[in-house]
Amino acid sequence: MTTPLRCVVDTSVCIKQFIADPLTPKVNQLFDHFANPQTEIFIPDLFYIECANTFWKYVRAGMYTAAEVQTDLVTLKAFPLRVVSTADLMADAVNIALTHGI
Repeated sequence: MTTPLRCVVDTSVCIKQFIADPLTPKVNQLFDHFANPQTEIFIPDLFYIECANTFWKYVRAGMYTAAEVQTDLVTLKAFPLRVVSTADLMADAVNIALTHGI
């Protein structure tokens, strides 16, 4: 038995599930892990707003339709993602950055 997947994804990763990109196959592989109920994929609390904004930009550029966005928003909301408050991570993020000089 394999160890369940636990990771954090952001908009730049997830959007590739919907909008074709050279890395879309890798994102598809990642999301295949949803079949395992022990998989935990975490997202920052601004994730959904950022995704909506990205979709809007593609529509505005004429690269995506409003109908596609509506369908994909429903799909996106159905993904079993765990929202994490960025405010709760703020102190840890600064400490890690200071410790590792990043």
